[in-house]
Amino acid sequence: MGLVKGVALSTRRQRQQPLGLALCCLSILQLLLSSVSGIGVNWGTQTTHPLPPSTVVTMLRDNGFQKVKLFDADSATLNAFANSGIQIMVGIPNDMLYTLANSEQAADNWVAKNVSSHISSGGVDISNFELFTRYVAVGNEPFLSTYNGSFLGTTLPALQNIHSALKKAGLDTRVKVTVPLNADVYESPTNLPSDGNFRSDIQDLMLSIVKFLSDNGAPFTVNIYPFISLYTNPNFPLGFAFFNNSSSSSLTDGGKTYDNVFDANHDTLVWALQKNGYGNLSIVIGEIGWPTDGDKNANLNYAQQFNQGFMNNVIAGKGTPMRPAPVDAYLFSLLDEDAKSIQPGNFERHWGLFYIDGQPKYALSLGTMNSNGLVPARGVTYLSQQWCIMSPSASLDDPQVASSVSYACARADCTSLGYGTSCGDLNAQGNISYAFNSYYQQNNQLESACLFPNNLSAVTSNDPSTGTCKFRIMIQSQTVTSGVEGGRGFSISSFVTFVGVFLSACF
Repeated sequence: MGLVKGVALSTRRQRQQPLGLALCCLSILQLLLSSVSGIGVNWGTQTTHPLPPSTVVTMLRDNGFQKVKLFDADSATLNAFANSGIQIMVGIPNDMLYTLANSEQAADNWVAKNVSSHISSGGVDISNFELFTRYVAVGNEPFLSTYNGSFLGTTLPALQNIHSALKKAGLDTRVKVTVPLNADVYESPTNLPSDGNFRSDIQDLMLSIVKFLSDNGAPFTVNIYPFISLYTNPNFPLGFAFFNNSSSSSLTDGGKTYDNVFDANHDTLVWALQKNGYGNLSIVIGEIGWPTDGDKNANLNYAQQFNQGFMNNVIAGKGTPMRPAPVDAYLFSLLDEDAKSIQPGNFERHWGLFYIDGQPKYALSLGTMNSNGLVPARGVTYLSQQWCIMSPSASLDDPQVASSVSYACARADCTSLGYGTSCGDLNAQGNISYAFNSYYQQNNQLESACLFPNNLSAVTSNDPSTGTCKFRIMIQSQTVTSGVEGGRGFSISSFVTFVGVFLSACF
């Protein structure tokens, strides 16, 4: 749980060349490896009002991101990356695994449409140089317990068929397959990294996947979230979740000392690989980050502290005790996603480095050319400066209040409300106003979206934001997409529980 991993850069045997040429090649190789190890970021699209792909690509370039991880292969998105110089990990959703596992032709067609066409046309830079190997992510965290084993029988065959399709297309040396996995696929009974191994119930499957990855020069991709360790365990030492651990919490394992859970988690995976004969398999951190809202430990200060601590290690080329080489990582995530499932928690919609409008949340140095921090999206347009609030003449005792709030939150995003959140200090009227405004903005400020029963609501031009609680104005968006689920299933029960807690807090 909450472990993190690093990646060792692969090496290639070189034929002996004259000294001058060798030095020249070495310089080029160093530049290439530097680019490959540059920081990446996940871009999820589960939002009601997405930014145009071209805007996002410009935003990525402005901030110096050298690679991006996607959760699908949307053609408009891929086309926007043409000639951008940004490396791509293109995703295959879990709901496609069955088809791809059972049909080589389906895998061939997928590769032809989503990989070959972009490379052959000189467009998307999925891989345009052999040292710039990028990936196809086959599934996303398919072995999560919430899936009840649904993808245990299809993940490896799908992985094999996609690799076979890449090989037929002559791309298997340039584009590698991988499976982004949750860190719970390995464990340690003692919490010591050296006692790590793959989970007993899926060990045989994991070893088959690891062997396939190793045989084909592909990396082990893992998503690691120290925040989840803190979220699920109230006794977890807070300082151990961060990289600048100032607490007394540390872990000694043999001659190695761990002062943060990232390193300990990462090296638990290293030990699991090493024990099974794959100690040199490269590792990619598919997702790592910290949310900014929706929980008492999800806030701007903690997110900035965690992400900057991680980036400081990346910039310094610092790995972990077992893998001191620089890590290959993708931050999670670029933008907030206000349509994501909240089954894991209300924080799920707040992982972004940027709000959904492309505005940065806090100062963060990525070690790129932008020493002043994150650069906002360009050319974003907003709806009118107006908000929907609880009418000053309305009464909290009105029998329509509870049902109206429930209706609004069921169709909008109220995850910034509740204990320890950015809007947790609002009074009852403020909570109701926030719910109404969220619904109003999500529905593009339609007049009918601020007509709750019994004249409960009213439109105002006075910003009701207060303290840390921001009543947002929605961006203008011509396209509304649901996006592809980033690995966690939706449960209506979690939403009902959230609304119930929210209403009890109001009244």
